[in-house]
Amino acid sequence: MERNTDFGNFPPYDNMTFNPNMVNDAMYQDPMFNPIVQYEQAYMYYRYLSQQMDYKIKCKEYDRLCRK
Repeated sequence: MERNTDFGNFPPYDNMTFNPNMVNDAMYQDPMFNPIVQYEQAYMYYRYLSQQMDYKIKCKEYDRLCRK
């Protein structure tokens, strides 16, 4: 996936500073509040729903073919 930097007037990434203590922060060690884990869970749920929709569409197409 490519990054889209066209929206919003955000400062360039050069001005942002990385805090090395952020990785050791208690918020990021708790899996319930870890944004990376939440993103992965949302992605897996989206993948599950999209596969389920594809399966239902294929079943309907197969039923239409068998009816003829």
